[in-house]
Amino acid sequence: MLGFIAAAVFIVYAFSLRTQLQEVRGNQSNYEEKIASLSSIQNTEALEVNRKFLTNFFTYQTTAERYKNIKSFMTDQGYKATHPSGMELPNSDQSVQSSMVGLKPFEYQSSKTEAEFFNEFKLSTEFNNVTNTKTVIVKTFLVYVKEQGWRIDDVEFVGQLTGRE
Repeated sequence: MLGFIAAAVFIVYAFSLRTQLQEVRGNQSNYEEKIASLSSIQNTEALEVNRKFLTNFFTYQTTAERYKNIKSFMTDQGYKATHPSGMELPNSDQSVQSSMVGLKPFEYQSSKTEAEFFNEFKLSTEFNNVTNTKTVIVKTFLVYVKEQGWRIDDVEFVGQLTGRE
């Protein structure tokens, strides 16, 4: 009789463990899907902010317009990094125009809140009716700011490619 009771308790316990294991596996699958969707949303958002910033920074009619259009994509530190030689922002409406085409961003995400992009594109700049087109590489550093989303925290002009006009 004692063996029968022990066997019955063991069977009930085994079924209980099996039910708990199935529940944990179901939750694990659900959490993995949520993590994957969050990661892809953040990656897409960082890429989109990177693209919008570069488009606004390198496509403009005046330098004053350029700086007005990028402010919403920047941290304070990133905004200051875009100033020429750390000087004050240019206020003039000089005839400098620029446009960017063929953006190829290459992403490196070091953490969930930091991402870096190497961006290659063709940049055409017109100053005093003289146009110059070069293939350039710009490195952007993005950080995820709580309640604001991805923001550009630093910009570095890496250089230009020769032989790729």
